[in-house]
Amino acid sequence: MDKHLVVSIVLLTSGIFLAPFASNMLRIPVAVGEVIYGIILGNSFLHLIHQSQWLDFLSNFGFLVLMFMAGLEVKLTEIKELTLKEKLTVFFVPILIFIVAFIFGGFFHLKTIVSIAIGAVSVGIVVSVLREKGILSTHYGKILFLTGTVGEFLSIFVLTIYSIIVKFGFGLLFFIKIAQLIAFFTVARIILLILKSLMWWYPKEIKIYFEKNPTEIGARISLAIMFALSALATLIDVEPILGAFIAGMIFSTVFPNTEKIEEKLSGISFGFLIPVFFIYVGIKFQMPHINEHLLILLGLLTVGSYIAKILPSLLLTVTGIDLKKAVSAGFLLSAPLTLVIVTAEMGRAMNLIDHHQEAALILLAIITGVISPVFFNILNKENKVESSDS
Repeated sequence: MDKHLVVSIVLLTSGIFLAPFASNMLRIPVAVGEVIYGIILGNSFLHLIHQSQWLDFLSNFGFLVLMFMAGLEVKLTEIKELTLKEKLTVFFVPILIFIVAFIFGGFFHLKTIVSIAIGAVSVGIVVSVLREKGILSTHYGKILFLTGTVGEFLSIFVLTIYSIIVKFGFGLLFFIKIAQLIAFFTVARIILLILKSLMWWYPKEIKIYFEKNPTEIGARISLAIMFALSALATLIDVEPILGAFIAGMIFSTVFPNTEKIEEKLSGISFGFLIPVFFIYVGIKFQMPHINEHLLILLGLLTVGSYIAKILPSLLLTVTGIDLKKAVSAGFLLSAPLTLVIVTAEMGRAMNLIDHHQEAALILLAIITGVISPVFFNILNKENKVESSDS
């Protein structure tokens, strides 16, 4: 094995071990700490960890697993339990976020992919902060989590549709690809119905495979569906992340209590594969020259991200949430670390943005990932509460 690759692997695995401790000391999200670790040891500064096909594979695998786990967090059954007013709010807030993001981007002549990054919503940091404060199961926590969930799905959908437009234009091929996308959702729906039928007819037999089984059939089925739908998405020129996300959604819908399967997958996922993805993002990142133009762009993106999230979040007050908590919800939704990084990498891969703009978006993800939870905690200084509806 190449000496440089061995050194890279040792430093990478050391980062996976050390990042959680360093992040907790600095009071920043672990994913942010992993990206920063990669930046320090990668192309931007020390050049100690080098890119390789092997690390590329692990990073891409980790990213697919990350999106699958994100899909598992989509609790459609919980949305059904909301009142009509709450349902409308949960769905309308993410739509309004993108409307505001596109208006903001158009006003400042930002590229469409950048506007998508400004409007992107992800539940990763949202869930982490809500769990830390012990309010995930409260009325406020549920509404905020479900709003983020719908926002994450909408973000992936918008990103997918835009990538199709970029690749094939807005002509006949576009509508063919949309038809294929509908077929993709249909196949996913069929798989959902089959699994539901199996659960209906053989509940005990199926359930045991997702609990204790020496061959880990549950984990195998989960990953098999993730890879199958990701591959199917690739065949129709749709980003494979959508396939992984949909696969996670299928499981969260068929098995409302996904704690067992999440527990089985989280060890290797959050313990190794997902950290590899975040560290590798930092490794590939090349710190641009800090100048006035970059600072202005970064400031503009940061302001746009907060405006796009906070203004629509004020609508949460119609569900009984007070104004202060609605504003704090907007701050927390402004930390879509994963999807901003994904959007930046996609934009660069499709030559929609240059290195300068890609760097600004990744720095945006890091900045909002650090300060958004801080603002949320400042606005929610009350003590942790036990899981209960209020």
